[in-house]
Amino acid sequence: MSEFQARALEKFIRRGEKEAPPVFAGRGPILDDILAVSKESWRPGTWFREGSHGVAGNTRIVHGAPGAGKSSILGRLGDWEMTPSAASGLPGVRPRVLLLNSAMIASPIGILKPLASLVCKRKAPDFVERYERSLSLGVNLGDVGINMQRQTRSNQSHSLAGIVDFQHWVNSLPRLSRLRAPVIVAIDEAQRFDHDADSPVAQVLQALHDNAWNLPLTLVLAGLGDTPDKSRKMQLTRGTRLHEVGCLSGGETRQVMEGFCRTFGVPAEGFEDRLMAYAEPSEGWPRHLHFAQAVLGQELLKVHGDMQALDWDLLDAEFRKSRISYYRAQQSPMMESANGLTAAVMSKFRDGMDISDIVNAVNKCQGNASNFSLPKSLSGSPDPVLDFISHLVHQGAIQKSDDSAYYSPIPSFRSFLVEQGNPDPKVENAMPSDSRLDLQDRL
Repeated sequence: MSEFQARALEKFIRRGEKEAPPVFAGRGPILDDILAVSKESWRPGTWFREGSHGVAGNTRIVHGAPGAGKSSILGRLGDWEMTPSAASGLPGVRPRVLLLNSAMIASPIGILKPLASLVCKRKAPDFVERYERSLSLGVNLGDVGINMQRQTRSNQSHSLAGIVDFQHWVNSLPRLSRLRAPVIVAIDEAQRFDHDADSPVAQVLQALHDNAWNLPLTLVLAGLGDTPDKSRKMQLTRGTRLHEVGCLSGGETRQVMEGFCRTFGVPAEGFEDRLMAYAEPSEGWPRHLHFAQAVLGQELLKVHGDMQALDWDLLDAEFRKSRISYYRAQQSPMMESANGLTAAVMSKFRDGMDISDIVNAVNKCQGNASNFSLPKSLSGSPDPVLDFISHLVHQGAIQKSDDSAYYSPIPSFRSFLVEQGNPDPKVENAMPSDSRLDLQDRL
């Protein structure tokens, strides 16, 4: 019997959502696809030859509502504890992973500096020096001269200087200093990339996407449900593949909960069904499963890891409180100020609707009361209805699937929004039968 790991469990609870899940389950097709495209970018035995690596359009976008587990997928790539079936596509070669966060990418150097360090750490300072010199002194690109100190073309200067200087730097590297394995450039929180196609950051992302440097690079962007739209705005389209991240299956949920017990040395034999009943309200949503584990962990610490001593009614109640807190945090000020309109729209919403259906629902649900009107913050928008819908996507109330239909990724969040808005009875009665659930039951 494993010893109860109280200190490790305390650390897991203390770190909260920042802590990686103790057990990773599911997402196999997403990981397999990323590994497959990484393999395609690599030409074994030709790593020193110019133009021998890379595939244009080698970009993957992992998107989903808040708490879907997107960061965990990137963390899984970084840890590289892949299953044999996933790793077998690259015999003898293990891709390297560069994990970045959009918050640290205000300009091209936020991508290019860490990438240069990964390509050749010893020579990376040479690239940074070259890039900074280009920005301060100017650079000639073919027959076009660019003065880096002129404000009129500063954006183009930053991006072109970075792209060209990086290419020259790569070409200058001794062949024994270059990459000997493919690289996955994984950027988290990519929904923050609200750039036009000609912005400096967007052009560097385009260079990665288009294989401008003939390097074995695969770009992976992870973000909220509006990330695919942001990527299209930056013209990262040709060859890009989208991966929606949603709920875990029942089997994967069981794997998560039972694995949690094993990780921290808690004997769960005989309690498997009770664990699943406890986790059932999570609907397989990864963030909720994290809450379930944290609540369970807190109670296990009180009873020194003895499952028989747990008060399951208390656990159920505390788990419900954690979900309510999550929903309140996801209900943005914009949604709260228009809680009547939000509730009415979510009442009418049905999985499979397209954008025109949702636009019609928003228009029909608007009323004279302030909380049934579009938020005032959207008053200056060219299309406030579409912006309101985009905000619902961003907050995880609805999700756009790869076939452009919309669905509710977290049914209990939908029920919460309906309950919070106290919609008019006529609207409430129009809800589909599977949505007219008492909040207590759903949550």
